Amino acid sequence: MGYRSDVHIAFYLTKGTHDTPPTTDNPLLPFAALKLWFEETYPVEEAKGEWCAEIEGGDDHILLTYTDVKWYEDYDHPNKVSDSFALFSAAFRSDERDHRAQYEFVRIGEDTDDVQRESSSYADHRSNVERRFIFE
Repeated sequence: MGYRSDVHIAFYLTKGTHDTPPTTDNPLLPFAALKLWFEETYPVEEAKGEWCAEIEGGDDHILLTYTDVKWYEDYDHPNKVSDSFALFSAAFRSDERDHRAQYEFVRIGEDTDDVQRESSSYADHRSNVERRFIFE
């Protein structure tokens, strides 16, 4: 059966991005630019098909959820996803002056202490992990 994980990935515009007036050095980044990058760069068809990812979006974000998957480093799809983070960072530079678009990756393994997190440098840390057991 193999070791299984749940994976959550978020690509989003940083909070306040829409409130910041555009300048020549820092033009307004529309959500359409983030969505276009996602559609052209992320392995969407493979994610939805073979990997059964749920993809949802809002006014400023795209969320992917992979449930009960074998997220092994030697598998092709997780490597493509990891590569997409580097491409994201190249497309949406993130530094002190410009950090309008971010990504967050969280993988929760079967073991209670197996949580892996990765994010771009100026992420808002909007993705949180909560493990709970409730007995009523």
